[in-house]
Amino acid sequence: MSAASCVLCDRAQTLDVNNPGWILHTGRWAVSVHPAMAVPGWVAVQTVRHTEGLADLDAAEAAELGPLLSRVCQALTRVTGSQRVYTYSLGEGCAHTHILVGPPTQELRGAAFIAALLGRNDSLVDPAAADHTALKLAAELSD
Repeated sequence: MSAASCVLCDRAQTLDVNNPGWILHTGRWAVSVHPAMAVPGWVAVQTVRHTEGLADLDAAEAAELGPLLSRVCQALTRVTGSQRVYTYSLGEGCAHTHILVGPPTQELRGAAFIAALLGRNDSLVDPAAADHTALKLAAELSD
């Protein structure tokens, strides 16, 4: 796959650092609301340039990823009150390096939650709450 045919690269072109779609933009990494589902607290941490997995990261991208994920997870914990923040990256549906990060719901946890998320279960979707959480997260990360 090339950047010319990548859904996340295409999506990145429609957002910029002044657009509310980007929660955080570091130059190498960008954080946005979950690109496929408006699940409260779920965000995508993606490379700015087109890469197709962690093995494709350059040294600067790799060095920034750990601290960035920690920062995002800590902010999500503060914003959502969740004691757990899940992360996963498969790269099967979209071959652009991205890590999905977010809290489980009170009703679904662990494998049941991830199965619902991967299965695109509509019961997880709440666009208004997702937008509200994203705004709070952006404010938390801007400090």
